[in-house]
Amino acid sequence: MKKTLIAISIALFSVNCFADEGKTTTKSEVSITTTAPEPIELGKQYAALPTNPSPDKEVIEFFSFNCPSCFRFEIQNQGSHTIGKALPEGVKFKRYHLEDFGPLAKELAQAWAVANVLGIEDKASDALYNAVQKDKTIKTADDIKVVFEKLGISGEVYDKTKDGFLVKAFMAQQASAIKEMKPESIPTVIVNRKFFIIANQLNITSDEAFINDYARVTAFVAGLDPNAKVEQKTNSDKK
Repeated sequence: MKKTLIAISIALFSVNCFADEGKTTTKSEVSITTTAPEPIELGKQYAALPTNPSPDKEVIEFFSFNCPSCFRFEIQNQGSHTIGKALPEGVKFKRYHLEDFGPLAKELAQAWAVANVLGIEDKASDALYNAVQKDKTIKTADDIKVVFEKLGISGEVYDKTKDGFLVKAFMAQQASAIKEMKPESIPTVIVNRKFFIIANQLNITSDEAFINDYARVTAFVAGLDPNAKVEQKTNSDKK
């Protein structure tokens, strides 16, 4: 059931939040407007989860290299990079890979852990996304190691790192976060383990506007006190 929800959400996200894959929008084609950004409101651009806030301020993005929408969000539109730059000082930005979405999900999640331990997250993210989504060269676990070898990480180092304590610890943290927050769509961003960004309520006039609004809202929510009392309005309250 969870996988079905994720698949449906991805389809909706692709259609509603980004331009057609067959159409390239240039900056000259995007109309320039002086309209002020929408006020950021709880229950509109972000909502509360029934979870306890994290002790430290953090932003977590859930994703998968098997997800076409994640590819567009992160690689084609630099979503993660834009959000990371916008965050207030002292806010940690983490990215966790789903372990049950698409082919070789567990192996790809483990590869992401290896990349984090080796400190090559950005290079590995680009390479793995392109190998899965663009070149379609990853069919087996050994193909994942080939991607790392092209980044200068030998198969021997990859295997040693994969079986090491640090990767196992990262995998445990990743699995724990997924279990706790139960993301039902990807990519999704959760702030302080308490609030999630509602993508279809952001500015969707263009890819660039969407990403910038995503970063704006995420930075705003990251600056809130996660322990403050949350009073989220319902639709009936707004009428």
